Amino acid sequence: MTSVRSRILFFFTLFAMASMFAVYMSSRSTRSIGNVASIVINRHLPMLLALNDMEIAMQKQDNAVNEYLLSSDKLLLDEYEKHRTQFNRSAHEAGKFATEDIEQDKLIEIDELYAQFDGLTRQILMAHKRGTFNSPRIVESKNQFLSRIQTLLDEVQGIRQGMTIVRKEQVRDTLRRYSLVAYGFLGTIALCFLVLWIYLFKTLVQPLSLLLEGIRDFTRGKTEVQIPRIGKDELGELQEAFNEMSREIAVERKKLRNESQSDALTGLFNMRYFRLQMAEEFSRSQRYGRPLTLLMIDVDHFKAYNDRNGHPAGDIVLKEVSRIFIRNVRGTDIVARYGGEEFVVLLPETPLEAGVSVAEKIRRAVEEHYFPFASSQGGQKITVSIGVASYPDIHVTSDQDLIESSDKALYSAKKDGRNRVYISSKTEGNISFAIYQAAEKSLSSKK
Repeated sequence: MTSVRSRILFFFTLFAMASMFAVYMSSRSTRSIGNVASIVINRHLPMLLALNDMEIAMQKQDNAVNEYLLSSDKLLLDEYEKHRTQFNRSAHEAGKFATEDIEQDKLIEIDELYAQFDGLTRQILMAHKRGTFNSPRIVESKNQFLSRIQTLLDEVQGIRQGMTIVRKEQVRDTLRRYSLVAYGFLGTIALCFLVLWIYLFKTLVQPLSLLLEGIRDFTRGKTEVQIPRIGKDELGELQEAFNEMSREIAVERKKLRNESQSDALTGLFNMRYFRLQMAEEFSRSQRYGRPLTLLMIDVDHFKAYNDRNGHPAGDIVLKEVSRIFIRNVRGTDIVARYGGEEFVVLLPETPLEAGVSVAEKIRRAVEEHYFPFASSQGGQKITVSIGVASYPDIHVTSDQDLIESSDKALYSAKKDGRNRVYISSKTEGNISFAIYQAAEKSLSSKK
């Protein structure tokens, strides 16, 4: 089967060829349109600007003369000379861009009329300067020349604008022609790409979608994701590698989860997991008003046993008591190593009386169990002391209060001789003793 690399190379080869052809056609059309536009920009527009400057300069020149006749301000003579120079300069520019005979003829006629207009204007200025100007006929003749020049300028502008319109039509025709070619070319390209897309969709997109969906499921927590077979090419190899990785990670994640929740020595839950479960169970008990009991357990004289018999023997004791705890609680109860030789047992949905019964059951099971070296060489029997606290209780308002109450009860049990179960001293009245007696009687009757 063709490899993914070959398919991608084939696809981009076609794409490159189509792109080069499109660039070639675009450059041709751009060059044609640019030539026409260049004529408009480099010839027609400068010509129109020059004609417009001639008309403005001539009008300002005439205005300066008329204002001088009224005010005799000599600064207006400087304005007159400036606009006269500007007219001649603009006329020279217009002559350079004139391409049609009719334009050149009219510009020559404008030049002749302007010479006469300028001559009459100078006569008027000289007569006014001497104080002898009194001929309205000269002014009338000057105005006639001015009007005729303006008419000729309008005619030349009209000719040039007409030529610009023709060029615009040429640009429009060129654009229309190349647009039809471009549309045809785009249609052909679109058809080719449609066929190629269908091919790539079946051989590349669908397999990649399966891979992507598998990766998304994996990131959402589905650690045992298996992607169906998608081929024998590189994508198929990737699918097989992903499936193998998914299987290995699922195993490792399960192992890590157990290690993150468990104590390495005893296999019980660790302190971190206990804290999380404690907060969750206490919150549930508060919300629904359900009972919750906590046992705090300590192995009596464990340090002396450890020092006398060595750490390996101490480890055996911790493992054995852990198994005893597990055997004497329900599957829903949480048993954790609190630290060193201390343990905790969390009993959800368990009132104080039932919790005391469980504690006494555990205490007796440990007391009756055989531990190596426990009674030999002057040693003492392995026993446990247990502190019990329960919710609801007016003195318990948080999970930390529950832990502190059971810890204080454990401290009292150890202080009063060990190997006993004590209830939190915060419990009011003689309810502690009454419950403890009831628990003992219940266990004795079962035996």
